[in-house]
This record gives sequence, structure tokens and C-alpha cells, in this order.
Amino acid sequence: MATPDDIAARVREITGKMSPLGERTVTSEERLIEDLGYDSVTFMELSLAMEGEFDINVIEEDEVSDLTTVGDVERLIGKITGTAQQAS
Repeated sequence: MATPDDIAARVREITGKMSPLGERTVTSEERLIEDLGYDSVTFMELSLAMEGEFDINVIEEDEVSDLTTVGDVERLIGKITGTAQQAS
């Protein structure tokens, strides 16, 4: 089973590869719209890529609308896959 760190790294990799501004290495703090150039269409493409990569059914539209940073995506995928980081 993938660890939370594995999930986060894979989310960062996919998000960076799909950045509308060109493939890049990203951090959890980067903003999807302002820093990486995502828009409504590329958000949907990212959602579909995450669904396929992590074998999850559907990421709900209300969940996507709350995503601001790459770290938000990491946390959402961790929650959906059951590998979310535990609070300290």
C-alpha cells in the first residue's frame, strides 16, 4: 500500500507534468491557478488523471472547487484513498 509520502510525491509529479505553463517540478505550496496556470478545463483534466492514477471513482465538483494549492490536491487524494497524513 502506498504511504502518504508516496501519494504526495505522485500528486506533485502529475500536477507538474500537466501544468499549462509547461512541465516542471512543483512543491506543495504552489498555487494551481496563479503559479501553475491551471484553469477550469485543465482542472478537469487533472481530476481525470488523478482518478486514473489512484483508481478512484469520481472526484466531486465541490471537492475540486476548494483546491487552491498542490498540497490541497495531495490532502484530497490522501483522504479519498485512505492514506491521509495523521494530524500530530
